[in-house]
Amino acid sequence: MSQILSNNLLVNGLRTEFVDTYQAIKNRQADGRLGLVMDLSLKATNRKHTFAYLNASPHPEEWKHGESIPTDAMQSVQFDADVWNWARRVPWHKYDRDDDQTQSLFEMARMVGEGHALIPERIFFNLLLDDTTDLLPSVPNAPDGTAFFTTNTRFEATGGNTVTKAGVTTIHDIRANYYTALERFMAFKDGKGQPLLNQSIIDSGVVIVHAAASTEVFETAFLQSRQIIGIDAAGAVGGTVLAAGASTNLNQEISGRNVVLWGTSRLTTADEWYVFLQGVPKKATALLDRQDVQEFSAVASDNNSDSVRDTGTEYIQFESRSGGIIALPFGAIKVA
Repeated sequence: MSQILSNNLLVNGLRTEFVDTYQAIKNRQADGRLGLVMDLSLKATNRKHTFAYLNASPHPEEWKHGESIPTDAMQSVQFDADVWNWARRVPWHKYDRDDDQTQSLFEMARMVGEGHALIPERIFFNLLLDDTTDLLPSVPNAPDGTAFFTTNTRFEATGGNTVTKAGVTTIHDIRANYYTALERFMAFKDGKGQPLLNQSIIDSGVVIVHAAASTEVFETAFLQSRQIIGIDAAGAVGGTVLAAGASTNLNQEISGRNVVLWGTSRLTTADEWYVFLQGVPKKATALLDRQDVQEFSAVASDNNSDSVRDTGTEYIQFESRSGGIIALPFGAIKVA
């Protein structure tokens, strides 16, 4: 059998000061902000589960003298969620492992297991972006039968849970869309004509997920309490000559607003971003956790594999099982 490892690791006298180049990065750790936008507590006991809930209860109305009490039937929703199997195997020849001068093969191969820690985050962004090219083989609809985000009327609000973007060129555009999103949350109704979210939920703060390419404008808009105005020799602010009457109020603060920013390279469209309410009782997404990561290996020294004895090919593999759920997304708005 031909070598699986590159000859780069088989040269005598190799220096190993850089052997931990990728180990030291620690890029396989889940982002701590994920728990703010995804419920990570759901456990699964099978490969598919069916969930259900009742829609909002009716509200009282006038009971006219001499007439029967007004009635309104309760309605329910049912939806399914799948659990998927995730795995990766890394093979090598037993003599390659013996001759590896860095003696780092097995430890580096075990980083495959660390990669499973990113699966919840990858599932979240697959749901967010309706993406089946990264991890999920399919993306479910929300329980109401519609995609995660829609411009159709949803929660009795025109435009659904999508807000038309003003752009990300200036902080004025960002803040305008931020308040439009808050106002849209306030406009949501419960299907019975009454406000869906109370003010304390809306005031609890938001998580804004945005592209890494837009980091400066978002941090300027939300993290700096005072903005320094830079004017060049031509009298231009930020390289742009302002038109008469243009707003230059860059000292505005968003008083009392709790905004958590999550800039990420997983979003590649710079002028699309997402607003999640922190205080909603049910997050817009959930991880359906079936099985934590498990490690399996076959090496010659264990004498436990006919394949290893026949071919000399050893391996290590890691497996886990989980799925992703889009819940009723009354706490999530897309700006696009």
